[in-house]
Amino acid sequence: MKALLINPPTGIFIREDRCQSAVSNFSLPVVRPPMDLMMMAASLEKLGFSCKIKDYPLQGGGWRAYKKDIEDFKPDYLIISTTSSTITDDMVSCTIAKRANERTVTIAKGADLYMTAEDALRQYKNLDIAITGECESVITDIVTMKDTLGSVSGIAHRNAQAIIRNADRAFLGDLDLLPLPARHLVDNRLYQRLDTGAPMAVIEAGRGCPHRCIFCLAGRTYGRQVRYRSVASIIQEIVDCLKDYRIRDFHFKSDIFTWDREWVMRLCRGIVDRGMKINWICNSRVDTLDAGCLRAMKQAGCWAISLGVESGSQEMLDRMKKGITLAQSVEAVKLCKAAGIKTYVYFLIGFPWDTEQTIRDSVEFAQRLGGDFADFFSVYPFRGTELETIAREYGLLGRHDRRTQAYADTVIDTFFLPKQRVEQLRKEALKKFYLRPRYIFNALRDAGSPKRMVNYIKYGLKLLRVIS
Repeated sequence: MKALLINPPTGIFIREDRCQSAVSNFSLPVVRPPMDLMMMAASLEKLGFSCKIKDYPLQGGGWRAYKKDIEDFKPDYLIISTTSSTITDDMVSCTIAKRANERTVTIAKGADLYMTAEDALRQYKNLDIAITGECESVITDIVTMKDTLGSVSGIAHRNAQAIIRNADRAFLGDLDLLPLPARHLVDNRLYQRLDTGAPMAVIEAGRGCPHRCIFCLAGRTYGRQVRYRSVASIIQEIVDCLKDYRIRDFHFKSDIFTWDREWVMRLCRGIVDRGMKINWICNSRVDTLDAGCLRAMKQAGCWAISLGVESGSQEMLDRMKKGITLAQSVEAVKLCKAAGIKTYVYFLIGFPWDTEQTIRDSVEFAQRLGGDFADFFSVYPFRGTELETIAREYGLLGRHDRRTQAYADTVIDTFFLPKQRVEQLRKEALKKFYLRPRYIFNALRDAGSPKRMVNYIKYGLKLLRVIS
């Protein structure tokens, strides 16, 4: 049996269930490998499948290349990674596959489908199965129980009579049961660390988040319980990357990486004790950091942390149920600087209660905070979030186009501002942060090498085009 697993040629997006946005809209446009496809492929290879992964937006060729792959490879299964913004265009791949061979089973996964699987199957007639749970285990059940799909939890599917959504699938309790991603099926050189151009691998470290931020998909896609892989499992994956692919740069992916301090400390000790000379980044909440943990992370190779600061207005933080304070953000950035770790701080604007003043508060706070990099995103009402419920209840969605680029284009009005003004304020925020003479001087001074300096300048020019 053969499976073709694809990111369709519909734009370079982060296609993770929690995080979905066009890469070009980030101030630091890091392209991530298609971990969902790589892990599903690994699961299928264990069953004897011949698999091919194609990341068409990066590999090029467009729909013509995809059609040729369908005709040449003749997959029994087509598996598509989709996003809320691209799903309509992504589904063209199902139509092409069915025209070539109507017996090809078409499968899609993506956060939108957790809520709208039945609607998607009704709208896209050439889609056979929508995954509504953790895809790595679901995919093996689909192919091994293809004649009894009604018993596969975590999917919606069609039969001759109806469209059926099966029972939800329980979240995987032991993440060590996840397959290691099939890195041999992708060109790892395509996924790079921006400042050096070195290949950077993503390692799935943990899943789940107990917090209830009104805009976030983490709780829906991976649950409220924080689950980590064992340190031994992660260390072995690092060893494999060093040995088999000569990759030394990593993104430790987790919904809340620093939630369990002791787990983080064990991982850092494991890296140091084995003498691994690696570099890595992670994400964190600002209220889960301390000086001792950051020193250990730095010693183990951590060079940057992404922090969800979200707003410079305490009122907005409280309304979005973030559960942090402005003082905690200040302290987190201060601690990271003291440890020698760079910070990439995220802000969200355009909540229903945002005014020009609260958005300006965020811009001014970002400048005072002193993060090394920052991004300002327009909040997006993903299906299934409390934010979407609020936006619908108060008529803020208007003529909302689901194909709008999440986090880049503003799609909802606030109670006080039309979405067009929010979009203007977002561009102004990026300009005010990055076009400060002192910021530019410090960034170039701290680049550390001529190559990094050139890359900073290159991506700075790209950012100028986005915000102009």
